[in-house]
Amino acid sequence: MRLKIFALTGVAAVALGACTVKDEKDKAGDPTATESAGVTREEMKVEEPEGPPVTPMAAATVIQSQPGPDGSQVDLLSVKVTGDILTVTLRCSSQEKYNRKSLRVAQVSVIDDATSQRIGVLKDNEGNAMVSNLSRSGNSDYDNMGVDCTSKPGVMWAKFPAPPATSKTVSISFPDIAPFDGITVQR
Repeated sequence: MRLKIFALTGVAAVALGACTVKDEKDKAGDPTATESAGVTREEMKVEEPEGPPVTPMAAATVIQSQPGPDGSQVDLLSVKVTGDILTVTLRCSSQEKYNRKSLRVAQVSVIDDATSQRIGVLKDNEGNAMVSNLSRSGNSDYDNMGVDCTSKPGVMWAKFPAPPATSKTVSISFPDIAPFDGITVQR
């Protein structure tokens, strides 16, 4: 038993001695050293980890711009077919004032330039128009899509049944926005 106590005392002395040596080294040159009396630390410099720089997202390419509601500008960003669905994406901005507009979904359309056929907005299985910021009413003819036109541009989109592959261009019509004519469809 005495041997165990002696061994434990020896281990404790070595551990305390190591702490004392470490404290002396810390005080001598380590900027993160603690004072023996307590809790103060010298200020540490934190360096950011190095890695590849963050690349900002590329600005959207504008296909065509048209005047919009209340002096705003509407930029056509994309007209693309995926499967059997044509998606039209636009951006609305205004430097003059904040514009919040409701556009009647029933008046939104794409015209197949090859056949002059008007194509209305696609609806999902519940009968909801597939547009951004849909605001339902009691009658689907009066459903609206909300559009924010501010100095921080608002994005809006609508989905349509895709025109046939033989149709190379379409014209796009939104109420209160000048038409986008002869737009090439990406497939």
